Amino acid sequence: MLQKYQSLVHSTIPLTQYMKWSILTLSEFEITTSTQLAPNINVHGTGFAGSIYAAAMATGWTLLKCWYDQHHYNTELVAAEANIKYFKPVNENFTCQASLSSDSEQYQKLVKRLDNNKSCGFKQKVELLCNGEVCAKLTVSFVFKCS
Repeated sequence: MLQKYQSLVHSTIPLTQYMKWSILTLSEFEITTSTQLAPNINVHGTGFAGSIYAAAMATGWTLLKCWYDQHHYNTELVAAEANIKYFKPVNENFTCQASLSSDSEQYQKLVKRLDNNKSCGFKQKVELLCNGEVCAKLTVSFVFKCS
């Protein structure tokens, strides 16, 4: 399964391949990815903000794509809006983590709407970690578009 989604992301978002973004773990409810610092540094020798954003966005999208594939929903997933907060410089390889809580009200609403073949918005949070600390958080408003 990792290779399937790794290939999908690299083929549909070619930048991720250049960034050395890779999936470490993936299930329908959790994902951890890794990104190399070397191809993503800025003039200060730390992580380029755009690369950090792209790595986090690809991570959140991949988790939700895996989730809806596992549930066999006929939908497309698009990002409608995103906000990232940077807390600390990224000065070495970094990971991104995201998860879904099947107990949340937002999750229950999503399942109910998709079960009825209705489009639905969904906010996904992704944490970027470096040196064991959260260096950035991305919040993405995705839309599941049903046909």
